[in-house]
Amino acid sequence: MFFLIRCVFWLGLTFAMMEWPDGPSPTPDPVALARDAADSAGKEVASRCVADPQACLENARKIEALRESVARAAR
Repeated sequence: MFFLIRCVFWLGLTFAMMEWPDGPSPTPDPVALARDAADSAGKEVASRCVADPQACLENARKIEALRESVARAAR
């Protein structure tokens, strides 16, 4: 079983580093995908905050409380 796990790992690593005919990799750039997702999420939040500022402030307070509780739990 350990042999199969090692084979899958090394073959996956090899195929990930190979040169592909369509470009460097057939999968999209994960950094660009994350940046696009963050940009679209930011625009969505901004449009909702313009439409209803009170709800936006209330949600911001909830998010801050959640962040503080996670920070306390991490200590």
